[in-house]
Amino acid sequence: MIRHEPLRSAMWSARDRFAYWSGVAARSAVRLAHAGDGTSLPGRVAELVSPGFTQRRVARFGDVILVSGTNGKTTTASMIRHILRSSGRSVVGNEAGANLRQGIASSLIVSAEGTPTVVLEVDELTLPEIVRKTRPRAVVLTNVFRDQLDRHAESERVLDVLAASCDPFPEAVVVFNTDDPALSHVVSRKHGVGFAVEREGDGSRADARLTSPIVEAEVCPRCGRSLEYGARTILHLGRARCPACGWKSPDPERLARIRSMDGLRSMMLDVSGTPVALSVGGVHNAYNAVAAIAATSLLGVSDEEASLALRSFRSRFGRAEALLADGYPILLTLMKNPAAASVLIEEIAADPDVGATILSVNDALADGRDISWIWDIDVERLVRAGIPLIASGSRALDVSIRIKYAGSEATASHRGARAAIGAAADVCPPGRSIVQMATYTAMLDSRRALRGRSGRLRDSRYPAAV
Repeated sequence: MIRHEPLRSAMWSARDRFAYWSGVAARSAVRLAHAGDGTSLPGRVAELVSPGFTQRRVARFGDVILVSGTNGKTTTASMIRHILRSSGRSVVGNEAGANLRQGIASSLIVSAEGTPTVVLEVDELTLPEIVRKTRPRAVVLTNVFRDQLDRHAESERVLDVLAASCDPFPEAVVVFNTDDPALSHVVSRKHGVGFAVEREGDGSRADARLTSPIVEAEVCPRCGRSLEYGARTILHLGRARCPACGWKSPDPERLARIRSMDGLRSMMLDVSGTPVALSVGGVHNAYNAVAAIAATSLLGVSDEEASLALRSFRSRFGRAEALLADGYPILLTLMKNPAAASVLIEEIAADPDVGATILSVNDALADGRDISWIWDIDVERLVRAGIPLIASGSRALDVSIRIKYAGSEATASHRGARAAIGAAADVCPPGRSIVQMATYTAMLDSRRALRGRSGRLRDSRYPAAV
């Protein structure tokens, strides 16, 4: 239910009022037509009617926190909002995950005016524009991996965009990942708070490289020579130094130590001395949690408050989302690039409860047209684990070929999500679970296919953006 606020501020023109109500009408029309949830079209209409609408609208709220980076935006922003609400603070944001300019404008239209805090996840290339429009109190930068090469080109372009985004507003605090060598190098001189993750046992040579052979570029951000790692978490993330010029990863203000982990289901952390229990697993979620704790501390939330809040945090909208398919539990996970796939494969291969895995790859615009990255993921590790693999999505044939080159055969191959889920249920042993690794639109296809089989999906507020 939208709470429509009276728009009486002197800065709010008649044209802005018309833009606002035009956006509200567009959202209602989309929802009545069952064409989506209206998470993008209202903002597009409002900006068309009154250019600059977003900048004037956001001025009617309180502090703004922006979250950007190639991986982890949605979960980190959700954790920040969850912590703030659990601590008794009012907060709004683009909770459906629409993170381009029109989605952000739409979220401000449906949000209660005057809310003291706005938390927005923002697409990396859109960040400079949104920073100018919102003048944020803090900008959280999660990481930079290869992602959507047909849109982003090289990672260096994303780094340049992220680094330049905060230059116009030096008062904004940059919360950044010190385990990402290139990212930390370009932002560490700004007014910032660094965060990092450490696994139990990190620091020895044995722990310096994970068993996965997949790596990103590991060169010194200062001189371009090869880096040495004292500890590693995900691909190129970790504590690094350059033996040539002496550059090293900056020390983090917030360090999350992983004490124990139950696959993708749960984990125990220690964040700067405070124990944190999460009902989600995976090293990537340790990064999301410590980033959220660091960001909310800027608004006066203690580590103890944040830790207590995160105990009740639940994944949503395809981010290790627990659903039900034909009587089998299914964990729906998002893989958008080699980094996301790498951490998921590591946890899936080590989890004895996984009875089947669906690899779903689409090549829609929201996924990225270039899917060559599937050759950079460690499918071989899943094959060695003996897990039945089902190929799915619009590029199911390509996935099947990738599985064949990994030394096995796809148990089944289906373009359609419902057929793929059924095939996984057919081969999944009783008492075990199905894990689906899906690109963005493939994840949406699976949620639609499961609609009606899961109460959680029937109540979903987050269908595809329109």
